[in-house]
Amino acid sequence: MSRAPSLVRDLGLALVTVAAIGTPAVWAGTIVDARNQSVSTEAPSRIVTLGSSTTETVMALGKGDAIVAADASSKGIPGAASKATLGYHRAIGAEGVLSMGPDLVVGTEAAGPPPALSQIQAAGVPLALLTDTPTLKAATGRITSLGTLLGAEDKAKELVTGVHTDLDKASALQSGEPVRVLFLLSHGGGAGQMAGTKTIADTMITLAGGTNAFAGQEGYTAMTPEAVLTANPDVVLVTTRGLGALGGERGLWSTPGLAQLPADQRKLVVMDDNLLLGFGPRTGQAALELAQHLYSDGSASGATTP
Repeated sequence: MSRAPSLVRDLGLALVTVAAIGTPAVWAGTIVDARNQSVSTEAPSRIVTLGSSTTETVMALGKGDAIVAADASSKGIPGAASKATLGYHRAIGAEGVLSMGPDLVVGTEAAGPPPALSQIQAAGVPLALLTDTPTLKAATGRITSLGTLLGAEDKAKELVTGVHTDLDKASALQSGEPVRVLFLLSHGGGAGQMAGTKTIADTMITLAGGTNAFAGQEGYTAMTPEAVLTANPDVVLVTTRGLGALGGERGLWSTPGLAQLPADQRKLVVMDDNLLLGFGPRTGQAALELAQHLYSDGSASGATTP
């Protein structure tokens, strides 16, 4: 009886085994996103990110080189300026995204519109939408989920640990009665809006050890003189871009309501937009910086007064 077929088979199996051992494993990640949909990837090299926090997190995980395009809100993220820019993540165009030839699109539930997202999925591109709930658990959860999806679990754990370390430092700065903080959001064309509960600003104020002076309302509400005086803040908090939209410090303190605050309550803290409201891997850093402004000198250190 000939042993040739058996020998050929054994040699074939051996070659397959050697090839399998010698071939580097291709990492793959699978998560269940905020839509309760399973999303899987295999070493994506052409990622489109929708939302500044998503872009910053992917870069912090060491996968920035794989980003081929990001939405317009990501322009201020360090290192993102060299990426192709798409539209705003809440009004993204499917054609623009697909023209980049992505093998993964990641964002949050804030991304849209739904028809554009459906078109991206229909083209066979993996799409992961993570929760945009303004809680610390959601923020660290996004880091963990993206770490799993991108094969960077260890780096994700490191980033989450860093967030909690900075929050512990912020907590250590708190003393006395919590500072009452009023956050104003402005994109121009009006007096601005006041942040109530269930907003990122509210969460950041709390993480920094302050009290939201407008906690009696939910979401954002147009600023009125009566509302400002009722809020009775110790400190007014704005972003760099928001202060510019309000006409600078002179314009801000000339706004009805703010102009009527007593001199000892006319304290202003200005922070970078993406740092304060990005709610990504620098969440702890942002809370620590805000806490330093509020408590390091006992009263809004680093703040300015007119």
